Amino acid sequence: MRSFEKLRWRCRRGVVELDILLLHFLENGYLQANEDEQAQFAGLLTWEDDELLAVLVGGKALETQGFDALINKIRNLAGAAYPGGLGN
Repeated sequence: MRSFEKLRWRCRRGVVELDILLLHFLENGYLQANEDEQAQFAGLLTWEDDELLAVLVGGKALETQGFDALINKIRNLAGAAYPGGLGN
């Protein structure tokens, strides 16, 4: 298993919406995820902020295959926690 604290540090981004989304998944979904999904999440953290923001918040279609289920899980967890959206 990847170091949880290292992942927490990597979730801290330059955009508050990304901080909220990524940290919320880490704290509420990561430990329940299987090893493949945990590895995908670690891979997602290597993406640039603008790409992450476009995909997670802006609804941009993914160019990278295999991340759809994880992206949806991150969005759904955040939607349940923040039903009015992140900007409200």
